[in-house]
Amino acid sequence: MPKSTEETNETRGRFSTVTKHLRHYRGYLIVGGICIILTNGLALIVPYITKIIFDLLENQGTDDERLKWVLIMFGLALLSGVFRFLQRRTVIWASRKIEYRLRSELFDHLLKLSPSYYDNTRTGDIMARMTSDLEAVRMMVGPGIMHMASTAVVFVIAISFMVHLSLELTLYSLAPMVILPIAVNRLGNLVHQRATRIQNHFSALTATVQENIAGMRVVKAFRQEGEEVGNFDGMSLRYFDLNMDMARVNAMFSPVMMSMAALLTLTVLYFGGVQVMDGTIPLGTLVAFFAYLSMLFWPAIAVGWVVSIYQRGKASLDRINKILWTEPIIENGNGDRHQEPMQGHIEFRNLRFKYETDYVLDVIDLTIEPGQTIGLIGMTVSGKSTLVSLLSRMYPVERGQLLIDGVDVNDWDLMTLRRQIGFATQEPFLFSDSVAENIRFGNGGVEKDAIREAARTAALSKDIESFPDDYDTMVGERGITLSGGQKQRTAIARAIMVQPSVLILDDATSSVDTQTEDEINESIKSVLKGRTSIIISHRVSSVKEADLIVYLENGRIAEKGTHDELISLGGNYAELYRAQLLAMELEKL
Repeated sequence: MPKSTEETNETRGRFSTVTKHLRHYRGYLIVGGICIILTNGLALIVPYITKIIFDLLENQGTDDERLKWVLIMFGLALLSGVFRFLQRRTVIWASRKIEYRLRSELFDHLLKLSPSYYDNTRTGDIMARMTSDLEAVRMMVGPGIMHMASTAVVFVIAISFMVHLSLELTLYSLAPMVILPIAVNRLGNLVHQRATRIQNHFSALTATVQENIAGMRVVKAFRQEGEEVGNFDGMSLRYFDLNMDMARVNAMFSPVMMSMAALLTLTVLYFGGVQVMDGTIPLGTLVAFFAYLSMLFWPAIAVGWVVSIYQRGKASLDRINKILWTEPIIENGNGDRHQEPMQGHIEFRNLRFKYETDYVLDVIDLTIEPGQTIGLIGMTVSGKSTLVSLLSRMYPVERGQLLIDGVDVNDWDLMTLRRQIGFATQEPFLFSDSVAENIRFGNGGVEKDAIREAARTAALSKDIESFPDDYDTMVGERGITLSGGQKQRTAIARAIMVQPSVLILDDATSSVDTQTEDEINESIKSVLKGRTSIIISHRVSSVKEADLIVYLENGRIAEKGTHDELISLGGNYAELYRAQLLAMELEKL
């Protein structure tokens, strides 16, 4: 089972997700750090040059001397601007690359998680973490680091110059700053709490939009547009309120910092003015001191903004880590994995399986010989789809309960295993791409002729030829522009294309009419020949020619045998067959 986030946080650093990428771009960050020092260092020399110019004015220095220092001041400002550009070019660039790598890592990890994770996690929530949360983390490791480093450099250099100019004034000016750490810590905690609530609600908001768009036809069919708009307005208003609450907290930073700036100004003005009038310090020293003090105001005010970025980024990083630290239930494991071509011998040995509490498969004993065609039939939720999903290890299987070619399914290399099993399901998923690319999916190197042959076998070629752009016709999201039967036949063609050793048709013709089903069954015989095949269906007509038919009931094998044997048995299968024959007769009337 996956470890909880709380348990994982005890053993891993929260920021390890980011720091490993920071190390990858440490060269850019080092250059950026040097540029930050040079940018602020050069800018902080300017006030001292101002002092020198004031001293020259007081002491009647020559015009050439004053011009020289003015030109030096201009050159320093120009160089500072160049290094400021380089600082942003390196640090912000690195943050974008880190965002890219982190997004790729997150997507890669999502593909490793088992279907059970997606059974319990909404798509909109995942999308929010892939977009809004990643952007918040990027702001933390890009602008956040840059401005925090810049603030530290300005503080250290400015204080050094201030101490050099007047230790007494420096002590007067720093005294009010003792409240800064207290204020920042208190307000920072408030920002973190609100940032977490905002990001969680944004996930819910995104999930609502995604579900309504995906289910638009259902919304319209049940005339629920007004109710869904009202529900979304309520959620959107709540999101607005949460952001306004955050804005109120952020707004507290500025008054606190401005009040501190005003207090510092008044303190220095009073004590510095007294010293100038007493002749203790020259006017140029006080002017330079005020310049350094004003340079500290912006970093002090920016602390609030940086803390807000940091707290938002930290909250978003926790949400991203919750995905990255969710351990995949199915892993390839270490050591040598079985990678041989599959012969198709399948053996279930007293197999038992449950999703959470109750067993959905219980004591399944079944042997499938290579090249054999098996029909799985039974009522809804009897465990048919679950049974075949275990073959490709979509869910964990206890050792010794499922063997393929005499090798425990847990010892197979995952990619080798899944590459040799072809699936066509009752509810196929098609991508927003051309018909040809959807058929080619899983075997990208095949030519158009092979795609056409697979479509012909799936009784789809005539439909495709009637499309505007033939095989290049684009299908809508999830194949929305195709009928249910066309989508299923596309899925069958896709399963055939990978040339699997084991072919599984999971109710893959439930949406087609009887005539088309007969056409598919007839044309697919050549594909099934010599290949282990499992056909799941509610229709007896789809499985009656199978070498072995297995009737599942409540997760157990109730009956098995050929079609004639099961009819002679007179059990559940025979009863289902008679009911379907009667239904067909009634349809003809």
